[in-house]
Amino acid sequence: SSYIAMKTALHRSTAAPQIVGRETEQAAIRSFLKATVEQGRGGSLYISGNPGTGKTACLQALIKQSSAKFPSVLVNCVPLTRSDQAYSAILDSLSAASTNSDSPLAALERLVFKSKGPFLVILDEVDSLLGSKQEVLYRLFELAAHPDSRMALVGIANALDLTDRFLPRLQARNCEPQLLNFNPYQVSDIVAIIQSRLNSVSVEGTEPVIQKAALELCARKVAATSGDLRKALDVCRQAMEAAEAESKKKAALLADKENAGSPPASNPAPKVSIMHIAKVLTGLNGSPIAQKLNALNFQQKLVLCAFVSLAGITSAAPATPAPAKKATGSGIAVSSLYTEYGLICRKLGILAPVTRSEFVDLISMMEAQGVVVVDATKGSRRGGRRIIA
Repeated sequence: SSYIAMKTALHRSTAAPQIVGRETEQAAIRSFLKATVEQGRGGSLYISGNPGTGKTACLQALIKQSSAKFPSVLVNCVPLTRSDQAYSAILDSLSAASTNSDSPLAALERLVFKSKGPFLVILDEVDSLLGSKQEVLYRLFELAAHPDSRMALVGIANALDLTDRFLPRLQARNCEPQLLNFNPYQVSDIVAIIQSRLNSVSVEGTEPVIQKAALELCARKVAATSGDLRKALDVCRQAMEAAEAESKKKAALLADKENAGSPPASNPAPKVSIMHIAKVLTGLNGSPIAQKLNALNFQQKLVLCAFVSLAGITSAAPATPAPAKKATGSGIAVSSLYTEYGLICRKLGILAPVTRSEFVDLISMMEAQGVVVVDATKGSRRGGRRIIA
C-alpha cells in the first residue's frame, strides 16, 4: 500500500529521490568534480560535518549526475584495523589487485600514474586513519595532488578539527585539499526533505499523512539538538507506525462492538499528529541528563571517562560507588584528571590528547553545559581547581 511505501521512504537506507537544499555545497562539489575527474586530473577534497548532514549522500548523488563517466569507489575506513589496509581496500574496490612482487602501496601508485582514465576514491570516516601511523593519510593526499595523478580523492569525516591536526603538514608538502563543511540541517531543510520523500511515493490529491504541525515539531526538536536528518526520519517513521497501530486497534474494537466479531472494515490511512511525534521524541531523547551527555563532543566524553575512572564509579553499583583511585572528599584535581585523560587517549590510540590549556577550556565548556561542577581549591598557591561533581 502507499502507507507502507511512505514508511519505506523514511528509512535511513532509502536513497533520497532528489537533493533538497545544500545549493552552496552542491556547487562546490560540482566544481571539484569538473576540475578533477571530468578533466582527467587528480585532486583532493575534504568534507566535514556532523553526522546526518548529508555529506556522503549529496556527493554520491552528484557523481551519478555527472556528465562524464568515471569509476568511483567508496571505502569505509572504520572496519580497517590498520591504517595501511586502506591501500588494499582501495585496490579491492577498484578490482585492481596487486601482484605478488608488489606491495599494496606500489600497486596503487602504479594505478594512480598509469591508469588509462581518471577515477575517484571516497574515504568515508577518514578520521579513522589518524592513528599512530598517519603516513598513510599523508601519502594518499600526496598521490592525489601529484601533477600526473589520475586519482581524485575525497575524504569525509565528522570531525571538524581534523584538518587542524594534519593540515599543516599537508600544506608543507604542497598537497592541501579543498575544504567543504556541511552545517547541521535547519528546520526548513528537514521539513522540505521529509516532504520530498513522502511526495515521491504518495498518491496525488491525497491528504498528507503527517500533519504539518507535527512535521514542524519534529523538525524543530531535531534542529535544536543535532540537526541530524537521520534522527528526524526515524522519528517520523516510528510516529507513522504508532499511528497505524493505534488506528488498527480502534478499528478492531469498533468492529467487535458493532458486528459481533466480524472483520473490521477498511479505514483510510491513519494520520500522524503532534501527539504521536511528541511521544516518539520523549522516548528517543530520554532524560535531560542523557540529552546533556549525548550533546558532548568526543573529547569531552573522554574527559568524562577519565573522571569516572578516577572516581571509581561503576554501573554495577550506582548506589554505592567504588573507592576512588585518586579522588578525595573534596573532588578530583584537574591536574590529576588531565593525567588520566592523557593515559586514556594514548591507550585508545585514536586521538592525540589536547594541550593543558585546551583541556581547561574543555572543562569550562562542560561546566557551562551543566555536566560538571568546578570549584577552586582553597589554600592552594597556584589557585588549583577540582571537579567536585
